[in-house]
Amino acid sequence: MKTRFARVAMCAAISIGIGGAAVQGAPRYTLAQATEKTEKTSGQGEGVVRAVDADERRIMITHGPVAGPLEMSPMTMAFRVAPNVDLASLSKGMKIKFTISRDAKGLYVIEDVRPDKP
Repeated sequence: MKTRFARVAMCAAISIGIGGAAVQGAPRYTLAQATEKTEKTSGQGEGVVRAVDADERRIMITHGPVAGPLEMSPMTMAFRVAPNVDLASLSKGMKIKFTISRDAKGLYVIEDVRPDKP
């Protein structure tokens, strides 16, 4: 968190002309936005599949806390699923481990799903 804040502060300082030349005509937040979008935030979680919607490429999961930079609280939520995830291998009631990230728009996406073996 501190490094992201430091980068945003540095970009803001550059864009308003502190420590360098400002880009004429560019919004002051342009550089900070570009930095934020290039960072991929992800986390690891465990949960239970509640529903699978193959047509919309979504799964509903009841999960515990998500570890990593996302730090999500336990909840039940529907998530978009990345194209590389095989939805045919998932079924209602299945215990899973998953990797979740945020896309450029800030939406959550399940990047990887594995059965949770006891």
